[in-house]
Amino acid sequence: MIASRLTSILFFAVALTFTLVASAPFPAKRQDTSVSDILTTLQSELSSVLPQIETLVSSVTANDSTITPLIQEVVSALDEASSSLSGLTVVAAEKQEVAGTVTDVAQSLSGLLSVADDIPSLQGLLSNVDTSLSQVVDVSGTVSEASGILSLLTGLYVHILSL
Repeated sequence: MIASRLTSILFFAVALTFTLVASAPFPAKRQDTSVSDILTTLQSELSSVLPQIETLVSSVTANDSTITPLIQEVVSALDEASSSLSGLTVVAAEKQEVAGTVTDVAQSLSGLLSVADDIPSLQGLLSNVDTSLSQVVDVSGTVSEASGILSLLTGLYVHILSL
């Protein structure tokens, strides 16, 4: 009788030991990502798309079917960057780097005004870009550094609305 109790206690102790050892592992430490890394990734993604948009505009071959997928790529890249930037602390020098990237995007897209009549969906596309750029600016805290760029985009948007 005592042997059966000792056996059951021993069995319980062994089972408890295996349960404790086999418990869920600690989550792996998240890899630190810097603002510069995120912006480098964003710039690399945009470096192939923005020149294509500029080429289509300068060659006057921009239309809904050629511009829409490119603008969607820009929006996707900006959304990824804003999601990656959320939760990170952005220092002053990095804010200027973010503002520079936002400026590059705005300047590349400003040429679309010349072909706005040929692209009926441009208003909606630029609205999406505006939203994504605003998110990048908001998340990174670069409102003061990027206020001129946002006013440029607002001007583009107002001009397209008046067409």
